[in-house]
Amino acid sequence: MDNILREIIKTKLVSLKGTAFQDGMDRVYLCIHGSTEFQRVKQKRDGGSDGILNGDTVLAAYAPEKYSLTDFKKKTKDDFSSYSNNWAATHKGWRVVTNLEATAQMIQHVEKLKPDSTIICIEALLQEINEQTWSKKITICRSLNIPEHYLSNDVISTVIEDLIKICEEGQPFEPYKKPAYIQDKIKLNVSEDNWDMFFDEYEESLAIFPIVSSVVGCARQESVAAIRSKIRSTYSIFSGSFECKMNSLVEIMGQNKAVQDDYYRHNMRIVMLYFFEQCLYGKKPSSETING
Repeated sequence: MDNILREIIKTKLVSLKGTAFQDGMDRVYLCIHGSTEFQRVKQKRDGGSDGILNGDTVLAAYAPEKYSLTDFKKKTKDDFSSYSNNWAATHKGWRVVTNLEATAQMIQHVEKLKPDSTIICIEALLQEINEQTWSKKITICRSLNIPEHYLSNDVISTVIEDLIKICEEGQPFEPYKKPAYIQDKIKLNVSEDNWDMFFDEYEESLAIFPIVSSVVGCARQESVAAIRSKIRSTYSIFSGSFECKMNSLVEIMGQNKAVQDDYYRHNMRIVMLYFFEQCLYGKKPSSETING
C-alpha cells in the first residue's frame, strides 16, 4: 500500500474503540480469511472470545478509550481467564488483537499469560492487509467505509511501476495478430471515403491492443461480460453512419469520467476499436464468420 492509503486505514482502525473495534476487526478478518477460516462471536456472552481464527485460535480484542498499561493488563488477564475456562480445552491458540502500538511491557505481559501467544498490534494488522490481493483490499476498504478512490490511486501507481519495470527489463508482450477478416469488416462498416483513414487508425492502435487484451484477460469474467453487454446495448441505440455511431459510443462510455481530456478519449477510442475488432458490434462480413 502507498503511504496515503496506509495512513487512512490506520487512522480508521485507531479511531475505533471498544466493541466498535471488535466489529471492525471482525469485518477485516472476514475479508481476509472468509467465513470458513474466521468465525465471528457475538459480543455478549462470548465467553472470552472476540473471534475464532482457523478453527483453533481465540482472539481477544483490545481498543480502549484511553490506554494505560494497568488497564491493558487487567483486561487481557480477564480475557485470558475466560478463555482458559471456556475455550482452552478445544482451542489451543490465544491472541490479543489491538489497534495500539505494542510496547515491550504489553508483549511481555501477554507472553507471561500464555508463552506461545502473540499480540497483533496495529502495524501487524496493516502488514497483513498490505499482503492481500487487490480484490481483498477493496473489500476491506468497503467494509471500513473507506472511499475506493484511495485504493484506485494505489493500484494505478502500482500498474505504472509494473509497466516501467517491464519496459526496463525489455519484457515484450505476446505478439498481437490482427484477424484476417478485419479489412473486410472495415469496408463493410465504414464509409468508402474514410476507409484509408480508419484503417490507418486501426493499424496505429494495434500497438496498444496487447495491453488491452492483457487487462481484459485479467479482469473478472462477470465484469468483462458486463462491459461487453453495455457496449452492445449502447451502440444499438444510435442511428446514422458507423463513424457517427462509434463517435457517440466513445463519448457515452466515457461520460462518467470526472476529468475529461483528449488523452483519455483517445484511449477510450482504442478500447472501443479493440472490441470492434473482437466482433462485439458492427456488421459482420462473411470472412469474419468463417474465421471467428
